Amino acid sequence: MSFIPSQTFSDSAHQAEIWVVELSEYLHCERNEAYDCLRSVLHALRDSMDLKAMADFSSHLPPLIRGIFYENWQPQHAQPCSDRMDFFASIGRRSVKLNDIGVEQAARNVFKLLDHHLSLPVIKRVKLAMNPSLGTLWPERPQQSNSAA
Repeated sequence: MSFIPSQTFSDSAHQAEIWVVELSEYLHCERNEAYDCLRSVLHALRDSMDLKAMADFSSHLPPLIRGIFYENWQPQHAQPCSDRMDFFASIGRRSVKLNDIGVEQAARNVFKLLDHHLSLPVIKRVKLAMNPSLGTLWPERPQQSNSAA
């Protein structure tokens, strides 16, 4: 019996490219800057989560984005962010290209990207795993109405 992957490498690369292009459009920047932004925010987010939350969250990411999420991960050196400013500082330490974008704008737009591509239950679990002061960085979702219009 042979293993047949559900996605090819080129499919995964294309999916990652879609995310980076979308983020570059949100940020009005070049793709390499958007990639750096995505990587920096994902790493800060990763280091702010416990292992179970990390594994759950990453299982919903496209394969190459998941690889970026875990890139250079050293659990013994992970330092959860104590507050919003600590989270921004963590992003800033990881990036060489965020000077023009700004770390808060970077975080808001990566969260917007995640909100666009991940389901509401996944986003809710991520928010619960994060420092509560970071919750306002996520875009507001419209309230679902229970009644038919």
